[in-house]
Amino acid sequence: MTLPPRIEVPDTVLEIVQALISAGHEAWCVGGALRDALLGERQSDFDVATSATPPEVRALFPRTIAVGEQYGTIGVLDRHRALHEVTTFRRDVSTDGRRAVVAYGVSLEDDLARRDFTINAIAYQPLSGEWKDPFQGARDIEAAILRAVGAAAERFGEDYLRILRAIRFAARFDLQIERATWEA
Repeated sequence: MTLPPRIEVPDTVLEIVQALISAGHEAWCVGGALRDALLGERQSDFDVATSATPPEVRALFPRTIAVGEQYGTIGVLDRHRALHEVTTFRRDVSTDGRRAVVAYGVSLEDDLARRDFTINAIAYQPLSGEWKDPFQGARDIEAAILRAVGAAAERFGEDYLRILRAIRFAARFDLQIERATWEA
């Protein structure tokens, strides 16, 4: 699959991305809205991944909510009072199979490497139109395959709910679960 040169991102999300970049941080759209756009589904809920730490995000925006600050996520309320999740690039330090202890100060690529499935490990920079797809999630979307990022057993060991997410994504998007992912 060739990634499109542009996808439509709401102005309110673009404003958040622009504010982060203007303050000297990286900012990328990530998550389900990108997957849905590439699948031809309706997009909603654009999440932003950034190099800014939670305190830096809180200082930059006048209206924020700590929706998961211990995991790096701050909710930013836009001018319409809609909530957008802004999460610091992170990697897992340890996990109990459901909750992770995370570390910041990592790259976008490290952040994408900790995600569940290749179709969810894609990033889009909406101001430049640049894409990052280090695990070939777009290729898997085109082939209708659901594949874990890296070793599937490790991904499922980090968060047991990923097993249920695999079945839900496979059913919702008519995807074949890749053999190693299924066996894990």
